[in-house]
Amino acid sequence: MVVKVHGPVTAACPQRVLACLLEKDVDFEIVHPFGQVPAIEDGGFRLFESTAILRYYAAKYEKRGPNLLGNSLEERAVVDQWLEVEAHNFNDLVYNLVLQLVILLRMGKQGDSALALCIQQKLDKVFDVFEQRLSGSDYLAGDSFTLTNLAISRAFDTWWRTLEWGTWCPKGSMSMHGGRQFPTDPL
Repeated sequence: MVVKVHGPVTAACPQRVLACLLEKDVDFEIVHPFGQVPAIEDGGFRLFESTAILRYYAAKYEKRGPNLLGNSLEERAVVDQWLEVEAHNFNDLVYNLVLQLVILLRMGKQGDSALALCIQQKLDKVFDVFEQRLSGSDYLAGDSFTLTNLAISRAFDTWWRTLEWGTWCPKGSMSMHGGRQFPTDPL
């Protein structure tokens, strides 16, 4: 059976879902319904929101490919913790920074430079937390590649593809995906 993925393939949230399906070696088909969030159809089951989809496929295909959820209750809790950090302390900041520095300009509008500076300062604090965590483990959620890395790597990819060199870059290393390379186009 082929999973149908709804959402624009160039957007970060659908790319998270596609990356998870690729990790789990699941056949999929891209369907673009002009929606703003990714959605999947898996047989008669429908689901939307990228992190919910990631968790679903990581659990459904837990024995296939890498274990993206963690091996113990505690490891799974740490993966969930860093997914929450990504959702509430990282993702919106990255997308709002790209909006202010790139998207509005491409639309012929002026971005808010004061807001962009405020976002940059908040992101610096987030990167401090990331770097502190990474000083004691290979990945944010521990010593193995997990859903956390899939979620954060897509935001980074969007960031690096849209921000031009010379605009603000975060301090610290970009090691939260453990040096693992992702295709910019998962197809």
